Amino acid sequence: MEQGSATLGWSKSLLFASGDFACNLYWQSITFYLLFFYTDTLGLSAAMAGLITMVASIWDGLSGLVIGIAADRRSARTFVRLNAVPLALSFVLIYLPVPLSGAWLAGFALIGHMLFRTLYVAVNVPYAALTVRIAPDSASRSRIAGLRMILGASAALIVAVGTQACIGVAPRIGYAIAAAAFGAVGTMLLLIVGGMDGGASAAPAEPVRFSIGNVLAAIAGNRAFACVNLGICGAVASMAVLTRAIPYYFKYEVGDVAAGSTALAMMSVAGVIAIPVWMACAARFGHRAQWQISAALAGVALVGLLVLRPTTALPAQALFVLYQGGGQGLFFGFWALIPDVVEHGGRPNAPRMDVLLFAIAALLQKVTMGVAVAIFGALLSAAGYVARDVQPPHVLRALALLAAALPLAALIVASVAMLRFPRSLGSARS
Repeated sequence: MEQGSATLGWSKSLLFASGDFACNLYWQSITFYLLFFYTDTLGLSAAMAGLITMVASIWDGLSGLVIGIAADRRSARTFVRLNAVPLALSFVLIYLPVPLSGAWLAGFALIGHMLFRTLYVAVNVPYAALTVRIAPDSASRSRIAGLRMILGASAALIVAVGTQACIGVAPRIGYAIAAAAFGAVGTMLLLIVGGMDGGASAAPAEPVRFSIGNVLAAIAGNRAFACVNLGICGAVASMAVLTRAIPYYFKYEVGDVAAGSTALAMMSVAGVIAIPVWMACAARFGHRAQWQISAALAGVALVGLLVLRPTTALPAQALFVLYQGGGQGLFFGFWALIPDVVEHGGRPNAPRMDVLLFAIAALLQKVTMGVAVAIFGALLSAAGYVARDVQPPHVLRALALLAAALPLAALIVASVAMLRFPRSLGSARS
């Protein structure tokens, strides 16, 4: 891996963080809309759509391990540059409303999704791992994490508003039109970031030979790595279910599809606003405390959704926005902590396998996300959901329960997991 520069100013930090804006144009789109596209445009069942998502997510994580091994031995920046254009093309492919049905349709959706995920992880994992090398200390890494989260939330806002606008113009091909536009912007930014000069002042580190022994040595005794990954997996499961439930909740429970996209846009704005608050909170109280405060805020929103079960747009949107404000703090905490966890959390003289450890973290998150979405889809189908039909009361009750109870259970896991995170890595920073 390339050795980063000794210092990193605001301009270069912002330029590097723009890679997260590019990645989130892709990621937020599949998070917000792909499951809904599968069921309500392609006509797949919710259970089949959830199964496809789970298989593709597990494939994503496994692919990330291969990418991690390769990028640790070669160049992370090269992976970002080479895969930027193919990623954009595969993104359009997954949103094509192909005239297929039955097993052919399911097979096309699965292959397209797996291709997209392979290319996405070939860009995203090496990009994320570059933080360890390009940012020299904890304070600059926290700053980059904050900028990445702000730009990622900004991308989510653009995805929510832009996709809804494209669907309004061309309901059936609107998703593909939006994907093409997002892919063009994402490609440009990733090529720029992939060409960044880290200002290396030292010779590149000697590549570590891959072996199971070296992998185990890299993570052995790293309690922080275990805690932060279990914590973020809980947060990922919570966010994955909630965001995928939103289009269904607003279409069938509230009766206003556009209000669902508005809710996603409002959540994105809330994410942009919340990140500086969580950055200040972490600087004052430390990331351990900031994590628990974030989880508590998101938990209050889910309890409110579970108890109140709003059937009008504004109260529902308010609860989802409140959840997002808290949930973003968990993701900020993870991205601020994981570079320190990778570099300093293990035993002294442990082999450096930076990209691979990021890939392992990504694998755990992708498997968690896939399983969570599959459970949501299976339970929704089991409740009697039929796409585009008027849903009976028992299906609406199940939908409301799934939208709140499943994310709340996962959020509790996220909170408990971080109680044993080492204080030395989660302390307040000046």
